[in-house]
Amino acid sequence: MGSVWSTKHLKLSEPLLEAFEATGEQQMSSSLLTFDFEWRPLQNYLKVRGLVPPDLLFAEMPRDQLPSHALYDWVVQTHAAVIDGLQLGEHYHVSDYGMAGLALMSAETFGDALKVIRAYVLLFNSDIADIRVDHSVQGGVRIATSLNARPGWCDQARQFHANVLASASHHLLKALIGVDVAGLGLTLPAGLEDTHPYQAYFRMPVRSYGSDIVFHMPSSVLDQPIPTANPAVFQAALATVSESFTRILEQEMGGMRQRVVALLASLPERYPDIRQVARHLKLTERTLRRRLSEEGSSYRQILDESRLQRTQELLERTQLTIEQIAELVGYADASSLRQAFRRWTGRSVNEYRQQHRAV
Repeated sequence: MGSVWSTKHLKLSEPLLEAFEATGEQQMSSSLLTFDFEWRPLQNYLKVRGLVPPDLLFAEMPRDQLPSHALYDWVVQTHAAVIDGLQLGEHYHVSDYGMAGLALMSAETFGDALKVIRAYVLLFNSDIADIRVDHSVQGGVRIATSLNARPGWCDQARQFHANVLASASHHLLKALIGVDVAGLGLTLPAGLEDTHPYQAYFRMPVRSYGSDIVFHMPSSVLDQPIPTANPAVFQAALATVSESFTRILEQEMGGMRQRVVALLASLPERYPDIRQVARHLKLTERTLRRRLSEEGSSYRQILDESRLQRTQELLERTQLTIEQIAELVGYADASSLRQAFRRWTGRSVNEYRQQHRAV
């Protein structure tokens, strides 16, 4: 029906008609298909444990609830031993978080990845209330996860759930960084009678206290580079996830200004106009201008700062002429760059380069 209406009333050309129909098919697919990322980890765990859920497990499941939600609830409430939650946590991998997982793998540092994780759990994981990163006076950092318990869970089920999240978090850190990071300590929710098996598993001191999962790590862990980092892939991943997710992550990253700065830094051509940036961020140009203004900034200011930083790098590290640098930073001629550089710094480009060489 849609294609007939389009051809008869809109007079679309054949390429435009194909694009129109493809868009409609994509929208239909996105509304009909829901991908359950956590189904596979649970299935792998059940296979290893030799467990088979009851046939009627999903018979009375609410229509808006994913199968993995009901299956996880069954696993938590029918576990053989609380410590088995550690093994279930091992089955969760970065790829099990969908496009957010791609953003995790392409983030620059573990600190940046934590911001993605926090945005993800606040939006999609109802079993986690919050994730906080607190710097301690001893030079370490506390990564604390507050848990939500589902109705009907007993104390043992809550502890099993905590063990799953602690194990999954521990393995996620190693998977992202690529090496073991010596933890300073781990706090698991109160209720464990013997923490020695946990100390052997996590290879750090473990205590059972309070209600949160708290990893005590060296502060340097936040600056640990991720080997698979790729700023362009990170930005592309954010462009495919939901608007709600990117809005939360934007707040974690420091606001719209910082998001635009990060976007420009990821581009080989760093100087698109504001309309292109707004389109990529799924905003109108007017909305982007307003939100930057609310943060006391503007796109012109961000663009000038980006050009200044790039110009300084080229003056300091290369022998390129001013004419060549002007072309690289998006100016029509060297004279325009010279004027802009003096306005930015109060010095000429020649003075800046000579001063740097003298140092």
